[in-house]
Amino acid sequence: MRIDRTILVAALIAALPPLFAQAPSSSAPGPAPAAAPQSMPSAFVVKFKVKSGKNADFEKAFKEMQAGVRAREPGNLYYDLYVSDHDPQSYVIVEHYKDQAAIAAHGKSEHGRKLFAELKDLLDGPPEVQRLILVSSK
Repeated sequence: MRIDRTILVAALIAALPPLFAQAPSSSAPGPAPAAAPQSMPSAFVVKFKVKSGKNADFEKAFKEMQAGVRAREPGNLYYDLYVSDHDPQSYVIVEHYKDQAAIAAHGKSEHGRKLFAELKDLLDGPPEVQRLILVSSK
């Protein structure tokens, strides 16, 4: 299935930052979680399928994003990029924020907008986003 690049970029720019600012969908399996307090830490797991031959470009774009997050987002606790051990085209970002304000700042960042623009030529389909609300920690 071929995806119109303009539609993909528009969807990423419009959908991802608001997703980071919303509570999880109530359509998720299992009981609906209570509303997340503004001070509650949250994590996101974002899965990407990268076009064949675009791995180096994708990794470079995310390393630049990580540099922006590291330099300008003190509310981000970690922003890690992983690649699947059984599918070299499948990547996962695991990111953790101290509170809702940090999530909102991330969604509005200039380095985020730059990344979304670069992803249009690199992805084989839209990313899959899951928000996790901290229940317990060590």
